[in-house]
Amino acid sequence: MSPPPRFTSKRTLAPQKAPGLYLSTYEPELGAAICRRVAAGESLRSICRDDASMPTGKTVWNWRRAHEEFRLMLDHAQGVARARSLAAQVEGDAARRAARAAARRFKGRAPTRFSDAAWDEIRARLMGGEGLTAICRRAHLPSVGTVYNWMRADPALAAAYRRAKTFTLDGVLEKHCAHLPWMGMRKSEPMLNRAVRAGEREAARLKLKRYAPARGPETLTVVVEDPDGSRRVIYGPGAETQR
Repeated sequence: MSPPPRFTSKRTLAPQKAPGLYLSTYEPELGAAICRRVAAGESLRSICRDDASMPTGKTVWNWRRAHEEFRLMLDHAQGVARARSLAAQVEGDAARRAARAAARRFKGRAPTRFSDAAWDEIRARLMGGEGLTAICRRAHLPSVGTVYNWMRADPALAAAYRRAKTFTLDGVLEKHCAHLPWMGMRKSEPMLNRAVRAGEREAARLKLKRYAPARGPETLTVVVEDPDGSRRVIYGPGAETQR
């Protein structure tokens, strides 16, 4: 069986919706196929890295910026995957707690006491664009495991964590753009655009992966029209899955 054809891009001088030198290669069917795999639990990085017939991760993010239809599909697929991951995490946590209780592994040790001051600092640093693991490396703050245990024990803390993470993009963009010098509109605008794109990529790595809302997003259906006038569902219930 021959391997799938390698995905290729073509250079162009025509202006693109997403800045770049390559012609947009977006295809609704291919975009829908990627989103279905994301919704099924595959990471976007592994799809783009391990499958030669798929575009690069940068290309996919350019598609997201340039095509509203694809942005809606990808956001929906990631929401579905996060809700499934959260459900599995909750189930696993319950099983581990039951196993610990049955084996009496704690041996009378009390859990780390919750600290309002530590929690306020963690939230402030999250909103500033830091990752939770990096924050908890500081000696005066609790470990990552302790913070996760706090959130599992108190849904209000998990909700506060989600709210803090929504400000991550703002904090990261401010960090990337605050030091840029003003060199006039012609020189400063491209430099600012590069800083914004770098900030968006960094914020994407820090975005919520767990502790998303327990209930997944509403059903999304995307329909395309073929040249002969017929209409096909490429994403959602009844979607075609040839690719």
